[in-house]
Order: sequence, then C-alpha cells, then structure tokens
Amino acid sequence: MSFWNLNNKNLGIDLGTTSILVVLESKGIVVNEPSIIAVERGTNKIIALGKEAKDMIGKTPEKIEALRPLMHGGIADLKATELLVKNVMNKLETTEHLGNPQIVINTHIGMTEVEKRVVLKVVSDAGAKDVYLIEEPIAAALGAGLDIYSTEGNMIVDLGGGTTETAIISLGKIVACDSLRVAGEDLDQNIIDFVRKKLNVEIGKNAAERVKIEIGYAKPIVNRKVNLKGRDVKTGLPKEITLDAFQVFDAIRDSLDKIVEMIRATLDRTPPELINYIYENGITITGGGTYIKGFDEYISQKLRIKVFVAENPLECVAIGISKIIKNKERMKQFKSKRRM
Repeated sequence: MSFWNLNNKNLGIDLGTTSILVVLESKGIVVNEPSIIAVERGTNKIIALGKEAKDMIGKTPEKIEALRPLMHGGIADLKATELLVKNVMNKLETTEHLGNPQIVINTHIGMTEVEKRVVLKVVSDAGAKDVYLIEEPIAAALGAGLDIYSTEGNMIVDLGGGTTETAIISLGKIVACDSLRVAGEDLDQNIIDFVRKKLNVEIGKNAAERVKIEIGYAKPIVNRKVNLKGRDVKTGLPKEITLDAFQVFDAIRDSLDKIVEMIRATLDRTPPELINYIYENGITITGGGTYIKGFDEYISQKLRIKVFVAENPLECVAIGISKIIKNKERMKQFKSKRRM
C-alpha cells in the first residue's frame, strides 16, 4: 500500500529551529513538537521525537544521538530533517488519511536558493503533490492578524529559536527586511556562558531555557530567583546555585541589543512613503523570543516606537500558514517554481 492514500488534504508546516508545527485545513494545529529527533548512530533508527527527544539532550549513551536538524533558520542536517518530517507525516497519515496533499511550508529570509531547494526536496519526498513556499515574516504577520495587503505597510519582528527576522510588508510583499542569527537559542547559550564564567558551574541547554522562561527579563529585576543544579567546573562535583533575574539580564543584554540594532537598520531602509505609517501603527513581535518579558518595552524605549506582542506569538507562523491553505486564490501565489 502507498505511504499516502487517495484522500488528498491541504496542510501547512512551520518548520522551525526549535519546533515543528503542522496545521490541517479543517482542524488547525494538529502537531506542535520540539524539532528534535533522537536516532541510533549508524542505523538512523528513530528512538524518540519531539519532547521525548528533547529530554534526552545531554543524557544519551554513546550509541544514541539527539539531533537538532535545523540551526539558525537553515537545514544543518538533511538526513535528520528528512527523518523528522517523514516521521511526523507518517503519524498523521494513520489518523488523518492525508493522501497526496498540497503543502505550504515556511522559509527563512536568510535562506539561500540551495537551502530552499533542500526544503522543497524534503517536503516533496514526504509525499507532497505540490509545495508552496511562504516567507516566514509573511506567515507571522498573517498569523498576528496584520493586514499585509494594506498600502500603509506593517512591520513584523519574528524572534525565533535560531534567527530573528524583521520585515516591512506592504501590498502583500516584503519591502525591506533583515535576518540575524541571534535568537532564542543564543540567549540560552548566553546564560550557559555566564553561569560558567561568573559562577564556575556548567549547566545544560534545557536548564538554561528554563531560566530564560522563568526569570528572563529585558530590564534589571530584583527578588526574582531560580535554583539550578549543575557541575562545579573546578571539582567536577554536583553543585546547586541560585541565579537571579538581574544576572540573567546581564547575560543576555548584548544579544538583545544586537536584535534592536537590526530592527533599527530595517527601519532606516524603509521607504519614506511607508515610514510614517510604520511609526503610527507600531511594530508587532512574534515567536519564542517573546519569552523575554518586557522585550517589547525595551525595543520601544530604544527606538521610540510603539511595540506590540502578538496574541499566541509562538503559533503565529502556523496560524498564518493555516489562513493561506484556506484561501486557494492567495495560496497560488506561493507555489514553488524551483527545481529540486
């Protein structure tokens, strides 16, 4: 029997550095998992996927490897990406009977043509009848409820796991944009480096992410603390430490400022006909970077512009893709003409 049966359904994929979300035309988001896969070395046998695989990071025996197929908005490991997408789609096929679907998938601003062809190949090999590529800021803006077809223009900042992307959108097209390989995972690494350098303790990526979510602020905050367990750099023995929000801000501040400067640079390249509208309408931010509490205020103070956090910021790209697959006429404009 074919991997796909005869009932064709349209679906969308938000393939991110930290998460993979899948939306069905009739049901909305049906998959939301960390984009991590654990495989057996040598055989590529899948041991775990998503949250289960994420929990294995730093804990696997030598014969098992926990992989992040995507890094900084690009495909770092083609085979792992193929395994991830096919495994997710295979699970969906057993319950949703997808057939040979038309698939809309996001691409990042900083992706090269070669990387886009890789994305096209991965999705096509998973059984897609047709593939539609949508730039992530367009999808994020749609998911945030912005009128991307307005003549006034809108500005979106998507703070992802591997990249931060900015775009000025008018009449359904990107007018000015930029991409920076500083995002959520870099903030996690900032915290890891700070704890090692200042407190002489090693902590893992999952612990750093928990710190970011619990006490990550874009301003100095007192009396907010979290207890962590790690390994003493000098003795190699387990050690428990306390980290406060002020220290976390100190750790991530340089990365936050790099993001702000990229936003400023995009504003500087905005056509004069649109810049007044952008300052009047403000900036909308989406993505996992919104875990940093007060980052909207931080950007606003630095650039003297209104900043809004979108509703459901982590799901905006998937929601935007969902809107596209429900509108057949608008979906046509994203059909890929690239060759694999």
